[in-house]
Amino acid sequence: MRYVADAVQMKEIDRRTSEEIGIPPIVLMEKAAEQIAQCALEMLGGQENAVGKRVLAVYGAGGNGGDAVAAARLLHLRGLSVQLLAADGKAPGGLTKMELAIAKKCGVPECGKTGNDMDFSAYDMILDGIFGIGLSRKVDGAYQALIERINASETKVLAIDIPSGIHAGTGECFRVAVKAHCTVTFGEYKIGHFLYPGALYCGKTVLADAGFVPALNRQVLAAGEYQYTTYEKSDALALLAPRVARSHKGSYGKVLVYAGSGSVTGAAYLAAKAAYRCGVGLVKLVSEKGCLDIVRQMLPEALYEEIPQMDEGAFWEKQVLWADAVLAGPGIGVGEDAARALAKLLQALQGTGKPLVLDADALNLLAGVCNGGGSPALRLLALSHHLPENTILTPHPKELSRLTGLMVKEITEHLVDTAKKCVYNNKLIYVLKDAHTIVACGREIYINRSGCDGMATGGSGDVLAGMIAGLCVAKEPFEAAKAGVFLHGLAGERAQESCGCRGMLAGDILDGMLLAENTLDNSGAQFGGRESGVHRKQRKEGGIW
Repeated sequence: MRYVADAVQMKEIDRRTSEEIGIPPIVLMEKAAEQIAQCALEMLGGQENAVGKRVLAVYGAGGNGGDAVAAARLLHLRGLSVQLLAADGKAPGGLTKMELAIAKKCGVPECGKTGNDMDFSAYDMILDGIFGIGLSRKVDGAYQALIERINASETKVLAIDIPSGIHAGTGECFRVAVKAHCTVTFGEYKIGHFLYPGALYCGKTVLADAGFVPALNRQVLAAGEYQYTTYEKSDALALLAPRVARSHKGSYGKVLVYAGSGSVTGAAYLAAKAAYRCGVGLVKLVSEKGCLDIVRQMLPEALYEEIPQMDEGAFWEKQVLWADAVLAGPGIGVGEDAARALAKLLQALQGTGKPLVLDADALNLLAGVCNGGGSPALRLLALSHHLPENTILTPHPKELSRLTGLMVKEITEHLVDTAKKCVYNNKLIYVLKDAHTIVACGREIYINRSGCDGMATGGSGDVLAGMIAGLCVAKEPFEAAKAGVFLHGLAGERAQESCGCRGMLAGDILDGMLLAENTLDNSGAQFGGRESGVHRKQRKEGGIW
């Protein structure tokens, strides 16, 4: 797990690094330039292959412009044919002015043209130092024309910190942005690197060392109003726990899945099997008879209970007492019977503290609770009064639109701000599904980076819901939600490697879970692994099986 910064936090890190630690800004700029130059050389095939290659450093007046100019000087001294181009044709100030003077004394030439006169396709690489992470306005005029011409050239572009035209805190594109093949950034990843459309413009994102002090970075980011985090691929193994040699099915918890209906059976199968794939000892599917008759042929390992026509309250109390975690919603429908069953299940869960995952039709049924109007935060606060503690909601944008009253476009274009609205003044956990899903609870906003476009297929969300429910047996709900999203994406990546992106099905993600596990750990570790609550209680009391 590592922190991710927004523009305000990164500027505070810059300031405190200079003022409190005492590292001069010019030192940070020079170290950043070394990393940029090294990245450029690698993109051009290494030092030997890069000699004589033509590189254009396009610089603006800000700090990124200084980084570009300093990197251009280093590349020039290593034998590349480098030129400088002022983005606005004006003389810069501050550190960029200083770097420009040094570069000229080292023989780095200005191209002597404006962006309108340039043939950008004549270069082997362009360094983008036009704007930095502080950009907060639409790109227009000469800047817009310059960026459009750079993009049209199809020349390799190395963006510095973040592609010019992308909002560092949201990933928003300010009308036009540089399309980079690679982005090298410093200190910490920025939110705009991961959220769309910014992620599309960044290309490969490289986090490089420019001399910042990690302890200070963490201090600044931990003290923010919101903490932004992400998992690295190297974190995956830490999310898996070894199995206990002397154990049995009761050692790894029990998940209750209320899913499916007479006309929708696949969602129930995928969710229940996904929970099993997470290492859960027992999974029980509760549904209508028509659904159960089909799914038990596909998943004989599960337990099955038909929803009774009468005395549903006692029925659900018995099921909740049996379970360590509960999932409700996939494929249950939005009819009166489903609404009544969901209400009885929620009532049975009140006060138990057991984790609950709500997905799909459960969210659509609950949208009626939010229809009283008011701001999105107030609508969701009303919803939270109807739900037990430790509830995880997993809406896609349309489902979230029904809950909040926000337009889908507003949700997808402002995902971080939407997450803040969701968790404001309530204790629910939200999994906002997108190409890069966000998981939010309280002050922490987790941004997921695993996954692939092959996962854009029906049933993928059912697998995710089942995984999160399965992990709730092993982890606290918020941790389970984050781990579930990350491992779900990782499983999708592995599945795509074997079956491609166009023909990939949700069931392939279930198989990808096994491939991902084998890739990460050959010692027999499973997804999940914490003892169930029942197991802990019995072990503590000296119980035997």
